[in-house]
Amino acid sequence: MIDRAVFDALLARYAKAHAVSSDDILFGSGLNISSIAFTEFVMDLEETTGLEIDIDDLDASIRTVGQLYDRLNAV
Repeated sequence: MIDRAVFDALLARYAKAHAVSSDDILFGSGLNISSIAFTEFVMDLEETTGLEIDIDDLDASIRTVGQLYDRLNAV
């Protein structure tokens, strides 16, 4: 299981936000994280946690920070 504080801190850094919450929208009018920054976030999260994340499993159905966290913990 991914530590939520680690997840939030990394995502906030890559989204260039002060903080993130479960209800924040990842792309578009929400955090507006770029696809490159998102990929770098996933790679950093893998390195930090020792997990192997298949980025192809992270599809467009994931809209919020909370949904992303839940999906990553379901793997």
